[in-house]
Amino acid sequence: MLAAIAVAAMVGAAQAPETPVTSAGPINLLDAPGGLPRFVQRPTGQEFADVYPHAAANLGVGGRALLHCEVAARDGRLAKCRVIREAPVDAGFGGAALGLARFFRVDPQSDAATRGELDLPIGFATSASADEQLTAGPWLEAPTFADIGAAYPDIGGGVTGQVVLHCALERDGRLKACKSIYMQPTDREFDQAALKLSHLFRMKIDQAALNSHQPLAANVLVRIAAPFGAEYKQRRIADPVWLASPSAAHLAELFPAQAASKSVTEGVGMADCTVGVDGALTACQPSGEGDPQKLGFSEAAIKAAGGMRMAPWTDDGGPVDGAQVRVPIRFTSVAQ
Repeated sequence: MLAAIAVAAMVGAAQAPETPVTSAGPINLLDAPGGLPRFVQRPTGQEFADVYPHAAANLGVGGRALLHCEVAARDGRLAKCRVIREAPVDAGFGGAALGLARFFRVDPQSDAATRGELDLPIGFATSASADEQLTAGPWLEAPTFADIGAAYPDIGGGVTGQVVLHCALERDGRLKACKSIYMQPTDREFDQAALKLSHLFRMKIDQAALNSHQPLAANVLVRIAAPFGAEYKQRRIADPVWLASPSAAHLAELFPAQAASKSVTEGVGMADCTVGVDGALTACQPSGEGDPQKLGFSEAAIKAAGGMRMAPWTDDGGPVDGAQVRVPIRFTSVAQ
């Protein structure tokens, strides 16, 4: 067994509500894209290896978890952490992430220490073969909700299935020679459904990986929701990967003139958008009047959101097309 394990350096990209949203309500995304605060201490590779779920590591299954923790203002240590999400579910990655939390320490001067709380995503990646280079680039093409609904097995029984496929990668990012290495539940033919979907994926492969002489491989998490269930009908998404997002300079250019005229130096606007098949945010409308109110921040958020695009497949293992999302975007004046 060869285990290469790393922290996922991404937070705030998305957070699904802990309780289901209504079908009419948009899914709320955190300020996107976001970033982790500066850490003055992180877990070592050995500390990751020590908590890696044994069964998952033996199968070559990677995973991720999102923790919510309190941050001590004095020294930046994390406390009272809880698991918000884990994927795959019940594979042990939530517990593993909790075991690592004590090894993180946030810079006491960071905003997270000032707020006293932090959402911390932790990713685990493992390869079952030393002869392969496991690749985890963003997806450029992926199944849609319609594809998921069509593949749902007749004996699925209305539950959501999870499958991890281990596949070889073509040089163009297509999958081949896939096999199921993890499935939950185990008796509903979700593995066959996932294999039927595998030809619809295409990954963006980093040039360094393309230059490698090793065969390329990928582990693909696939969540298969029942087409008649709430998860499918609400187009619920979690953990999107952003392929395009506004730069700090562009956000500064969009800073509302009416806010600047009142010497306001920062604010938050929100846009309600629909996610297209390609992951682009479309048909955006203002959500509320922004904070501070009536100074143009939500109108600016619409302009910013129009240039954003997420990968068509999320780290949570599902499609994004047709989802209604609410995107809060923070603006800071260059004059601050």
